[in-house]
Amino acid sequence: MSQQKITSKALPVNRVLIDILILTFTGAVAILLRAYLRIPLNIPGHHGLEVIALLLIGRKITKIPFGSSISTLTAASFIFLPFLGFKDPFLPFIYLAMGFVIDLVYNNVKRVQGNFILLGFLGGFAYMMIPLSRFMIYVVSGYPYESFLKQGFVLPFFMHFIFGAMGGMMAHGIVNYTRKITA
Repeated sequence: MSQQKITSKALPVNRVLIDILILTFTGAVAILLRAYLRIPLNIPGHHGLEVIALLLIGRKITKIPFGSSISTLTAASFIFLPFLGFKDPFLPFIYLAMGFVIDLVYNNVKRVQGNFILLGFLGGFAYMMIPLSRFMIYVVSGYPYESFLKQGFVLPFFMHFIFGAMGGMMAHGIVNYTRKITA
């Protein structure tokens, strides 16, 4: 007796659906962690470690070319939930820009995908989109951001880059170690 297939060719439950679920999950967890780990360290960009690590873990383990955009779209959607306490009206769009930058570089610079240092630079540059976008919003609209008022303009850029880079390197290490022990 032959076994009957569970899925049909018309609607296969394939790797793409699993990848989309993984990316959606990583985006949701990234923003939920950022919302609930509100430790007043007064260090700009300190959430870059977990946010970029999760976004790049999702990007590295899935095959979808625009994977980070899916994760950041989920994160941006969660930012609109009022009980999470986000006050920045531009933050969802900044997250979408971050996902776009990650996908653009990850897809077009193939050396980034397997290089610890380059993935760190990608993570740092992507997370630096937050102060860069805020600076552009400040210049155009005059909307004052607290991080610029407290720490000036240089420290937020530098610290976002450092924490984002650490998150990128952490993502590379976690994915490679996990692949190594499961192989």
